[in-house]
Amino acid sequence: MKVQIGLNSSDRITDITLEEVRRFDKYKDYTDEQVNQLIEAIKAYTRCIYSVWFKQKKSGKVIALLVESEKLKVA
Repeated sequence: MKVQIGLNSSDRITDITLEEVRRFDKYKDYTDEQVNQLIEAIKAYTRCIYSVWFKQKKSGKVIALLVESEKLKVA
């Protein structure tokens, strides 16, 4: 039996739904397509971050996501 964990839980086992996204005032008027694009962007971002974290954990080395000298350019 799968139990739905809260939206902000790190133990969540299901994708966020369109309805959950629309609970946020900022996204309440988004179309289904816009919400799906947002969800896919969030999933891509989390896969990227997880991949870096996993490689760092496996190798024991720190993997820089942003070089110190590049921080000023981003800001």
